[in-house]
Amino acid sequence: MIRREEPIPALSAGMSYVMMTGLLLSFALPPLARLPSGSLNAPAPTREAIPRPPATAPFPNSPQPAQTPSVAAAPVAGSPRPAVAASTEQGATGSETAPPIKDEWPAEDIARAREQCMHVLSSTSADIEWMEPVKKGTCGLPAPIRLKSLGSDPKIVFDPPVQVNCRMVAALGAWAKSSLQPEAKQRFSSQVVRIVGASGYSCRNIYNLPNARLSQHALANAIDIGGFGLANGRVVGVLKGWGLTGRDIKALAKAKAASAAKAKAERAKAGGKDVQTADPKLAVSKGADTREGKTPVSAKAAALSAKAELADKAGKNVTRASLTPSTAGSSKTLAPSDGGSAKEAEPAKPTKEALFLRAIHNGACGPFGTVLGPEANDPHRNHFHLDLIPRRSRGYCE
Repeated sequence: MIRREEPIPALSAGMSYVMMTGLLLSFALPPLARLPSGSLNAPAPTREAIPRPPATAPFPNSPQPAQTPSVAAAPVAGSPRPAVAASTEQGATGSETAPPIKDEWPAEDIARAREQCMHVLSSTSADIEWMEPVKKGTCGLPAPIRLKSLGSDPKIVFDPPVQVNCRMVAALGAWAKSSLQPEAKQRFSSQVVRIVGASGYSCRNIYNLPNARLSQHALANAIDIGGFGLANGRVVGVLKGWGLTGRDIKALAKAKAASAAKAKAERAKAGGKDVQTADPKLAVSKGADTREGKTPVSAKAAALSAKAELADKAGKNVTRASLTPSTAGSSKTLAPSDGGSAKEAEPAKPTKEALFLRAIHNGACGPFGTVLGPEANDPHRNHFHLDLIPRRSRGYCE
């Protein structure tokens, strides 16, 4: 017979109390969100994290409500503003624009360029002044300088000072020693103390053409020089001192040939009329030669013939000449007047100015990559252009 044990009254009462308490708490407290495994310490989800059911549950074949544009919630104070929202506002209102990017050289580039400049000018005596870095698109340089003078005995002053780079200063110093001062001493028994009408940096294309390549002036790597002042007070300008160019000589020779042809035609026409003249006295009155065996010719035809011969001789002399006086430049100095001689039409000996300018022009072809003067073209008739553009072989000199 199995004996049944009765439960202990105190234990039964305690269990009933616990069960009742748990049952009451289950009704009073909301249900706990189920946490994934291994996330016992994870924070409880916020209200925003709990997905909300749609306002109206869609049914099959039921009309869908019209879509309305969503409005972004106002940002909380202190929170970063979304980039998308900022760009949307800029596009809608147009009042906010991106700040312009400064066109300037990095500080390390400026420091490095100035250090290199001091190294380049270590053996050149020059009075310079540092300028602010220049950067304008493809123009400019990190370490431009204002060149005031070169050398010391004598000092060559730039009037006005010119903005160039340090390599140009070194090249100008070498040119002054090797060509400028020696030629001035030889031609004028004096020295160059001034360079006038010089210009350097200019942000532009060559010849200011919009579709041309960038000029070396835009990099402060070029200089234009209009003239030279000497210690004795003489000023040698490129425009007046150079004289006639090869282009001028060819143009004058062409004009001379046209003039000779015209004179020959007029002479033939005048001679033909006089041949038909029957009255010998009329021919004599006009200055004709009535000697036996000579065809009567009018005085006008004889003058034209002499003039053509003189012009022909003068033209040959002009064509052979490579240098002309500084006062030359017009055909008046080359064509003889009526009754003149071929000797008067011959060009005078080359002037000191012409010899000096051509000598220093040729002397610049070593230190510089490009040397242009009056012989190059009409835009360079009144100045020398010198630059340091890199070239594979010897510089371009014209």
